Amino acid sequence: MKIDNTGKPLGPLGAKPNEVRSGAANKVSDAAAPESSSVNSKLSGVASNEATFDAEKVAAIRAAIAEGRFAVKPEAIADGLLSSVKELLAR
Repeated sequence: MKIDNTGKPLGPLGAKPNEVRSGAANKVSDAAAPESSSVNSKLSGVASNEATFDAEKVAAIRAAIAEGRFAVKPEAIADGLLSSVKELLAR
């Protein structure tokens, strides 16, 4: 398997190089633009309903990690993830 790390953007899967250059990729992105704008508006609405950044809480977590007192609770993470997905699906 060859890895291309030239920094050039890759085209869609299965596209030939001349299709990417001719603008075939732009047609795909233009068609998806209305959908992505509605997703962006939904995400901004969700973000505006969330609490603001709590610098004190972040500082406390950072100190706990540095001191080795921070414990990751996978059950709590899974429960939070499931509840947020359920909330998003209910909308």
